[in-house]
Amino acid sequence: MQTARNTYAETEDHTGRFIGECCTLGPARRAEQARLYDAYEDWCRSEDAVPLSSRAFATRVREAVGIASSQELIRSNQRRFYPGIALMAEVGADE
Repeated sequence: MQTARNTYAETEDHTGRFIGECCTLGPARRAEQARLYDAYEDWCRSEDAVPLSSRAFATRVREAVGIASSQELIRSNQRRFYPGIALMAEVGADE
């Protein structure tokens, strides 16, 4: 039964797949909140997956990077950034 649950979670957790396939985690990383969600929506379209709402997605990202609330987001120039995560496509441009 546990194996079936794990298999279901792995195949149905497209948000986790997006993070695993398109993002990199690390203490020096950060991703703009709106940009990360836009990339997630684009990825969902390419995968024929229904995206989570922006609020549900934000909760999943916070869980992935280990922050408890949106108060822990980095604020800069009226934009909000998730600490500890970056889009793989943007990592080379920032370094």
